[in-house]
Amino acid sequence: MAKSTPDDLAVAFRSLARRLRDAQHDDTAPADVATAEAAVQGAVTAAATVLGATATAEGVASAIQERHVDDWRDHELDALQTHANDAARAIRTLDSSSS
Repeated sequence: MAKSTPDDLAVAFRSLARRLRDAQHDDTAPADVATAEAAVQGAVTAAATVLGATATAEGVASAIQERHVDDWRDHELDALQTHANDAARAIRTLDSSSS
């Protein structure tokens, strides 16, 4: 995946709850939902650790947007990208489990 900008990452974290809801269908097993929710929360918590932020998607997104562009380090952006990708993968797995 191409590298995302900090603004892209903030949007990605803010959209996690909606994307998680949208991935669920009438036939989605509750255990699959719980697994996906736990994976998404794990990714959010890991991202929050990188930033020293509150371990919520909104807390991560806000911390990303509050940081000045010159204060970013490549390894931090790479870590946030990895955590956003992990959350997205968990959501896609949930979506595909209902197909």
